[in-house]
Amino acid sequence: MTLVMKIACLLAYALGIAALLGLIHGPLASAAAIVTIALLGLHALELLYAFKFLHRHRGSMGMSVVLALLFGVLHWAPLARQGQARPGKP
Repeated sequence: MTLVMKIACLLAYALGIAALLGLIHGPLASAAAIVTIALLGLHALELLYAFKFLHRHRGSMGMSVVLALLFGVLHWAPLARQGQARPGKP
């Protein structure tokens, strides 16, 4: 299910980029651009809360921040649960 939601995020971003580049027109273009900007804004706000979990990602911290900006809770919620699975560990 997470994979489907991540694909939906990528599709929304692709439509938004196409709208901003003028590749699509009409009401779909406006809606896609608004959704893309809203998603990025929301994920940036989530990043303020989730930053404490991002170091648990196996890759670099920079990549984890990029993934959190793209996918939001779909990226950082599993990282937050990793810490709960091991009580007593710092």
